[in-house]
Amino acid sequence: MGADMGHSVVAGSWLEGANPLVSTAVGALAFWVLGAVVGLCLPRPKWMATGSPFATSTFYSPAGLLVRRLSLCFQGFYIVREIWNHFTSPGTFHALMLAVQGLLAGNGWQYVPPQGRAHKVRKLRHKKSNDGQQKLGSSNALSWYVGEEDMDFLKERLGQPAGSGPWEHMMAKDFGTFTYEAWRRTLADGKTEYKSVTVAEDSTAEEFMDFYLDDHTRTKWDTMISEHESLEVGDGRQRCQVVRWVRTFPFSFLSKREYIIGRRMWRGPDGCLFGITKSIDHPRAPPARGIVRMDVFWSMWRSRTIPCPHGSGRPACETVLIHHEQFKIPENLARFAVRHGMSGFVKKMGPAVCEFVADRRKRVAPFEDDPEAYGASGTPNPPSRSASVASTEFLLDSASETASETSTAPSTPSGGQPHERRRRWSGEQERKGPLRRLQQVNAALIAAGVAFALGRSTSRGRLL
Repeated sequence: MGADMGHSVVAGSWLEGANPLVSTAVGALAFWVLGAVVGLCLPRPKWMATGSPFATSTFYSPAGLLVRRLSLCFQGFYIVREIWNHFTSPGTFHALMLAVQGLLAGNGWQYVPPQGRAHKVRKLRHKKSNDGQQKLGSSNALSWYVGEEDMDFLKERLGQPAGSGPWEHMMAKDFGTFTYEAWRRTLADGKTEYKSVTVAEDSTAEEFMDFYLDDHTRTKWDTMISEHESLEVGDGRQRCQVVRWVRTFPFSFLSKREYIIGRRMWRGPDGCLFGITKSIDHPRAPPARGIVRMDVFWSMWRSRTIPCPHGSGRPACETVLIHHEQFKIPENLARFAVRHGMSGFVKKMGPAVCEFVADRRKRVAPFEDDPEAYGASGTPNPPSRSASVASTEFLLDSASETASETSTAPSTPSGGQPHERRRRWSGEQERKGPLRRLQQVNAALIAAGVAFALGRSTSRGRLL
């Protein structure tokens, strides 16, 4: 058995770049032969002997041969499906069903090949992506990944969006010079959004904004961040950045999560500072194997300087934060993880704020901008045009079969639904290799099991 499996592995590696249908058949053949030989060589049990009630039942009767017929039909369906998927374009079956529906409705046969629709959509989107890439290298803030529409989205989330439930109080913590209070609510799609209000004494909005955007400092108090890097730098005055995070959670049911985050800061007319971070796609961050990409994520906040609530005469900073991310696990587990991880998270953040503010004031005054703040300096380094266009074409090509589909997802930050679909398509491309190998293993195991069952059930040692 070990030799047969070794030959199957060698055959699979030898045909790695060949037709997937051929490689699947070759991988299943050895298991089929193995299962048939084992099934024929082993003696039939007594309960299957000729004349026994079970052997003469309908399930094993010569007139029906139900097991063999069903198994052959199943494998025939599997082979036809593999041939259809390999030799037809994605969306062909859907187009055929639409044509049949029109024919039955009396509209005549109107079959539109999926390639035609996809080509038009791909051409239009490619033109738009080229126009966007021409603006990407400019200093115009509207060309950044986070735009004015995201600011409107933040204002909407601070209110009561349609379909969302009321806020439920979760916790309140008072650490003396640092208070934290959190709520959560259920969105229209059943997911959870969180809100927190933080008041840090003896700090200003400028200081707290620098604290939130400093990834080096964050790793000291947010110990779940195991990796971080800066992928792209934009306008330093607005703290335009694209960063990559990898988080390792202290729960066994949560594997590593990867975040590709675009972020930007705004200054309000009343002195408030707004920070918006959200998940995006980026050509410098291809999907990583073994890490789950968090493709639905936003964390947005408003910081403002207020008088100290204890009357100390020193300033304090109030920050209202809206947060949502989809962990790709059951929502009850996600809520459990957030609730039980929140207390330790906040407990570490309070002292870190005091330490950060004290260190910052050695360089600049409390209400001044820090030129050495994380992301405030550096030359803009947008990705090259060729890399961006190639990445866009890759995503659009893999997405062509669903170009005409509509989505009923709840509102997300700018470009939320198209970006979400692109991430899903990108993930499908990432999983294509492992998924193909998994299908081959499944087909081989099914073939071995069916051959074994047929060999055991036949009365004269025949496979068919």
